[in-house]
Amino acid sequence: MKTPSIALLLAGLAGGAGTQAAPPPAVKVDIDYPAFLARQDLVFERLPDHFDAGAFLGNGLLGATIHQTGPNTLRWEMGRADVTEHRRDNNRLPIGGLVLTTVGKIESGTLRVDLWNAELRGEVKTDQGALKFRSFIHKHDHVMFIDLETAGGEAGAKFSWDAALCRDWVNWPDSHPNGFWNEPNNPPAKSLTIDGIPVCIQERHGHGIYAPDEGGGEHATAWTERKFSKGRRVTLSIADSWPANTARNEVVATVQKAAAAEFAGVLESHRAWWHDFYPKSFVSIPDPQAESFYWIQWYKLACASRPDGPPVDLLGPWFRKTRWPRIWWNMNFQCLYLPVYTGNRLELGESFLNFLDAKRANFFRNGRDIWKFDDVATVPHTTDLEGLRGDGSRAPDYYINPADFTWALHNAWLHYRCTMDHSMVTGHDRHAFYPLLRASVNLYLHLLKEGDDGRLHLPKMISPEYDPFDVDNNYQLSLVRWGCRALLDLNERYRLADPLVPRWRDTLDRLVPYAVDQTGLRIGPNVPFAASHRHWSHLLMIHPLHIMTGETPQERDLMQRSINHWLTVGNAAQVWGWSRAGAASLYATIGDGDNALDQIQRHMADERFVRPNTMYIEGDPVIECSIILNRSVQDMLLQSWGKAIHVFPAVPRAWETAVFHDLRAEGAFLVSARRQDGKTSWIRIKSLAGEPCRIKTGLPATMTVRINGKPGKARALGGGVFELPLAKGDAAVLTETPRVAPVVTTLPSSVANPWGVKNK
Repeated sequence: MKTPSIALLLAGLAGGAGTQAAPPPAVKVDIDYPAFLARQDLVFERLPDHFDAGAFLGNGLLGATIHQTGPNTLRWEMGRADVTEHRRDNNRLPIGGLVLTTVGKIESGTLRVDLWNAELRGEVKTDQGALKFRSFIHKHDHVMFIDLETAGGEAGAKFSWDAALCRDWVNWPDSHPNGFWNEPNNPPAKSLTIDGIPVCIQERHGHGIYAPDEGGGEHATAWTERKFSKGRRVTLSIADSWPANTARNEVVATVQKAAAAEFAGVLESHRAWWHDFYPKSFVSIPDPQAESFYWIQWYKLACASRPDGPPVDLLGPWFRKTRWPRIWWNMNFQCLYLPVYTGNRLELGESFLNFLDAKRANFFRNGRDIWKFDDVATVPHTTDLEGLRGDGSRAPDYYINPADFTWALHNAWLHYRCTMDHSMVTGHDRHAFYPLLRASVNLYLHLLKEGDDGRLHLPKMISPEYDPFDVDNNYQLSLVRWGCRALLDLNERYRLADPLVPRWRDTLDRLVPYAVDQTGLRIGPNVPFAASHRHWSHLLMIHPLHIMTGETPQERDLMQRSINHWLTVGNAAQVWGWSRAGAASLYATIGDGDNALDQIQRHMADERFVRPNTMYIEGDPVIECSIILNRSVQDMLLQSWGKAIHVFPAVPRAWETAVFHDLRAEGAFLVSARRQDGKTSWIRIKSLAGEPCRIKTGLPATMTVRINGKPGKARALGGGVFELPLAKGDAAVLTETPRVAPVVTTLPSSVANPWGVKNK
């Protein structure tokens, strides 16, 4: 589908105060999105032959991964993000796949994931004929469509449903066919026909640890195949019900409705969502591989998250056997959502906020069950979609880590700061994270003890995946500091008069300092950072918390040494692909764009984990480990911390040109800017909430300022930071000279479609 270029007049420009020159052209956004995204598409020059490299579709709940499974079979492996076991750990369960069996042997084939329209197109040649298909999962309705055209002898190609064994592969692995607790496997799937629709029904055993008297419910897959003008159309849906066995009726009704609907309208409504989604913000950089990777991650995250869907676990809506079929809180969950805030795609973060709302009582339940306190909220190392542990038989010292939940609430803080939605603080229900943050910090108030030095100290706890445990470890201390500061800031802004304000102030005043040595920040006072390790948990105060900002030369030197040591100790054997994304953001925080770009390129080049389709497989899928790279790119272009917005804070020398539009900064500002010939050319900033606007521009002090199309002034605050007098709804355009004509356009690219399976 081809749409015309988009041209938006955002603000008039003219010379500075006292200048009589005629105003130059207005800021213009001129982007041909279909053409731009077409060069980012995933292109498979040959059919992927395994799940990890497959083409993928999704709508935030349903997911499909398409790959060749045999000499004459293609498989749409299906997943649904909320289909879980309801015993023990409540882990994700496999569902099965729709299999297309060709008449002849497959000789060749190609696939293309069309990002702009969020659909897959494929062509297959066999020794008996040819097949063409188009497939998509509707963004609103939980239905997958496949349109199939055949030629020659392939008119006899057939679809069939292949149900997966309904087994929690962690608690019922191949080596323990009866399960660790000698509980039976779920019953076999059964096939029925209901109202003329084929249905595969998978019942589950019940008696879960959370609701011992409830059944396990069922999930059901229904599909139908009907002729259309050019061939056949498959309509498929999956439903889940718990504890009742009602999914079969729901899914049949869904398929009947979808199959009977006017298809042109169905297709239009699906595409309309995606066509509105992509222009919410724009980034173009002079690195085709990184640019394409960036846009594919937005497609991927929109396939995995929706406001009314479950929180995104390590699998997303897709499924294959994994050791990690649930939510991991010690880094994975937080990193997944990090790009949505600066990326101005906040709706993709709503699944996390809605999860906090819906399971609020369970986070307090965890506090009682694990810590025996009534006024604390927390999570263990992992949870199910109920926010509960489900892993009570495992070693408690490893699975109890207060900082994990506090860190997750930092994501809610970022959502608040980027929207300035006051109800997130002062409200009592929807997205109100203040009570959870307060209860999370309460746990630390219970644990902190005064030492002989008069300082407040923490007991031995883990820094994620780094042994041994240590008192006062830097991971915990950074989250205590951030949590207390955030609570005090909110109390001051909203005059909440919380009775715990004195405790938080005292905690900040007397909390033991971070442990450091000649190499930089340690794990804790008794544990140096002496072994290569993939987590940067001991450096969270640098990024993403930004409570250590390098304001003094000594602090900046500490930050630099700490980052370099983390990446080089022990030959850095454990600094893996996604660790490089974290390193890129750390380097960007200290303004080192060259090293940030080097880390991004190392991430993408790590073929052990980053697959040709950009999925990240660390033995098993970990969806966030590619998506986090989007935050790394954003951090090079725009940062907002320390009560200031930083434009192009860490652009490498290789990026003489770069452009972004409507990235979002804390304080609820939309920022656009262009870099040309190695320097900032212009900036546009719009205030959505009327917050104080302080911006580090990179422009000369003689820059031209226009506010709402009229000459304006920027007050210099020192250090290259300026304050702009913007009320809610105001927009300012800053240019190097009055003659600059700001335009947002795509940068030229020398390479199209660098990602996907290529011919050898």
